[in-house]
Amino acid sequence: MPDLNLIEHHPQRVLDAFRRGEFDQIEIIGQADEKEFFELCFQEKMLDALAREMPTARKKEEVPRWFVLAANLSLKLHLENAFHAFERVVRCGGLLSALPPEIASKHLDPQTRQILLQCQGFNDKNTYPRATPCDQDFLRKFVKEVTAPQWMEWFNGPVQQVFQSHGFFDPAGIFIGDGSYLFVPDNPAYEGSVVMWFDEHNHPVDYEKLTGPERKKAHRERCYKLVSLLHLRGDSFVYAALAVVPGNAHEDPVLYGLVEDFVRQMGRGVIKLLILDRGFIDGFNITRCKREWGIDVLLPVKKNMDIWADAWALAKQAPWQPWSPPAAPPKAPPPHRPEAIVRRERKRQKTLAAKAAKQPPPPPEETLTRTELCPIKGCTSWTECQVPMNVLLLREHYADAHQDQWALMTTADFANPARPKEQYQLRTTIEERHRLLKCFYDLSDFHSRSLSVITAQVVFVLLSYTLRQWQLWRLRQEEELAGKTPGLLQRRLNIHRQYVVIYHQHAYTQMPLVTFTRELLELAAEARAKALAKIRKLEESFLTPLDNVRAPP
Repeated sequence: MPDLNLIEHHPQRVLDAFRRGEFDQIEIIGQADEKEFFELCFQEKMLDALAREMPTARKKEEVPRWFVLAANLSLKLHLENAFHAFERVVRCGGLLSALPPEIASKHLDPQTRQILLQCQGFNDKNTYPRATPCDQDFLRKFVKEVTAPQWMEWFNGPVQQVFQSHGFFDPAGIFIGDGSYLFVPDNPAYEGSVVMWFDEHNHPVDYEKLTGPERKKAHRERCYKLVSLLHLRGDSFVYAALAVVPGNAHEDPVLYGLVEDFVRQMGRGVIKLLILDRGFIDGFNITRCKREWGIDVLLPVKKNMDIWADAWALAKQAPWQPWSPPAAPPKAPPPHRPEAIVRRERKRQKTLAAKAAKQPPPPPEETLTRTELCPIKGCTSWTECQVPMNVLLLREHYADAHQDQWALMTTADFANPARPKEQYQLRTTIEERHRLLKCFYDLSDFHSRSLSVITAQVVFVLLSYTLRQWQLWRLRQEEELAGKTPGLLQRRLNIHRQYVVIYHQHAYTQMPLVTFTRELLELAAEARAKALAKIRKLEESFLTPLDNVRAPP
């Protein structure tokens, strides 16, 4: 082991040396929010509770499961799905900063002047000094050895029980069920995947029934299907259950199986309203939801159903009433602004209004003029469903005099006819969640073709996403940040916590990025030249792959 010296905190001494252009190394800390995330998890004993029932195929547990869980969460918080990125994530992230110093600490090598990680690890089997508390290959093997059903059972059972004990499910009890396709490369080695045809909107189609022009737009994809149960907790989101199945599996029995397992684990009353789309129309299971589990179901009506025809026939003699969108909640009064800014904003709004007035109006066929509602309660013409359905008919009028007609049905009684429509509009949020997870969290960016690893990746992405939401509502910031992309989320959480660490002669100081910038600009010419040369070397190290920091034996 090389001769290492502990770095001590001497801010004024290091700052004085930096002002002379003398320093050994500079480090950027850009994941302070990750440190706070794990500190919150440790403080609330969240990791211990989640890891207690986490599945493992290891007979001997040398690396504790709580650290395996933390390592996987850290990878997902950094939007990394490849295990070989673990060493880089450990070095630049905030996980180790939240761990006790006896597990990991940073040191300065007096010869190379490089920042080294000294990790004790959890066993004495390493020949080389440790750069991380455990090896990335151990994480990969740990995840792969656990079967896909075990990962899903853990997330759908013990994880949800921990969520419930920490108040993740609110009294409103609104849940949304949905299925989404996960596309992978067309490689048959992807275990459990299937090949299907999709249209230009990524909806599955029967290629043999397509016309010539439709076939030109269709594309062939290898895929899985993610069936999920999402809880809407105010403006935040909690993933309550999931299943990763072949792409051609029907999501209907899968979802209702997830609902049944959730009720068995959590008890009745947690799910009060289940919002679904047309793909989950199933009279038998809707009856079970209402009678056995005390869950009301809300979903659209298909036009080929008897209940559709009967409801519209009854509507000829029933009164219709207009509907208008609910008023937006009042906004907090803006902070005091200088008069110059107020005048500038008033002028900008006037300019925007003038430009909008010059724009041509939308075509009449796209101009919605009014919406009408007609409730039809107690419908029993759907013989497959053994409970009465309350139907809400909707008629949308457009400027060219044409109408769009559609309908919702629910097992819940409602006094306000607009209530089912407003509740169903919440279903669009799950589409936003899928887009956010797929586009920004790389949900389907699978580096392994093993079904167990693929399922584990989905589990850890949804788990890290839900825990991040938990962090936000604990900070009382869920209304502002819950739906943001991970990049914007990190920038907002780090806005006051981006630091530059300066090292000099076994001592260090840290300062906000803006303070460092000011100090750098105020340096004398000779000192600034010295600093510039070292910062250029730092820039080169950021743009090159991370070297193996382990010293030779």
